[in-house]
Amino acid sequence: MLLRELTDEDRKELKRMTRREIGRVSQRAQMILLVDQGRMYTEIARIFDTTTVTVRYWIGRFNDQGPAGLYDQPRSGRPRKVTTAVRATIDDLVHHDPTERGYVATLWTVAMVVMAVMAITKVTLSASTVRGVLRDLGLRWGRPRLAMPVKVDPDKARKQWLIAEAILEAGPEAVVLYADESRLQLLPLIRAMWQWAGQQLRVPTPGTNESRAVFGALDIRTGQWIHLVRPTMRAADFIVFLEHVLAQYPSVPIILVVDNFGSHTAHVVREWCEAHPRLKLMFLPTYCSHLNPVENIWRQLKSKVAANRLYGSMAVLLETVDRFFAQMTPAQALRWAAAA
Repeated sequence: MLLRELTDEDRKELKRMTRREIGRVSQRAQMILLVDQGRMYTEIARIFDTTTVTVRYWIGRFNDQGPAGLYDQPRSGRPRKVTTAVRATIDDLVHHDPTERGYVATLWTVAMVVMAVMAITKVTLSASTVRGVLRDLGLRWGRPRLAMPVKVDPDKARKQWLIAEAILEAGPEAVVLYADESRLQLLPLIRAMWQWAGQQLRVPTPGTNESRAVFGALDIRTGQWIHLVRPTMRAADFIVFLEHVLAQYPSVPIILVVDNFGSHTAHVVREWCEAHPRLKLMFLPTYCSHLNPVENIWRQLKSKVAANRLYGSMAVLLETVDRFFAQMTPAQALRWAAAA
């Protein structure tokens, strides 16, 4: 294999390739220049630690294609292991509990996915490859958070209808109240807030915590709000609140809607209601405290009064609570109560 005669452009490009290209492409350009200088093929092969067959091969490529022939041709490369079928298998695995696949585990790990894919598709993947596929599927490694169980009262519709029926039967002169209680304590509630960068706010604690129960009721027709502070949330405290409600509405029928908290359903409370028929106690469906609009009133109270602030004493905190409710207009109370 003889080298064809080089043009000036060939020599210029070959010299550029020896300087600018890397690895084997630069060496091939040097081979051609050495052949052009009259060096023996055996000498060139020894310089580059190769064979004369290789030298002749690149001379042939140069003769056919010029300097461009010294570059590597595109290669198909090794076949991809993560085929469409393998990806679909991983997607199916992570959408099911590991126990459904026979694993004694509560969650999928990368190692488990590697083993499961190998058992199903006979394809062996590396841990890093599996992590990449999981990220592509939209998964991220992180800690979950606890959540309340989703429960539904099977008698929900009937209980809601009983409340509506009682309101209709009582007529327009009846007072319809939704009531609930909340706990206030000296220990501040921590809420997100704007802070100066690098200066995280330190909210002091009271040292010794102290708490009170606040009972509240909202007239859903007028927006009137009444509340009473008690030491605890026991049935005896709830009865005192019921008596307070009767005193606020001395001559009209009262429908008081509450949740199924233990102090509301206690035997002594039922006896009190039997002795005071003017006040009719109605219960929301179980697991449906969100249906009580008073929950939104408590949310506003704690956000505006108790968040990120330590009060000097329980007396000061309760004075602030009284002031908050005194400034809450009926229209505002209804607007807060209706908030989603």
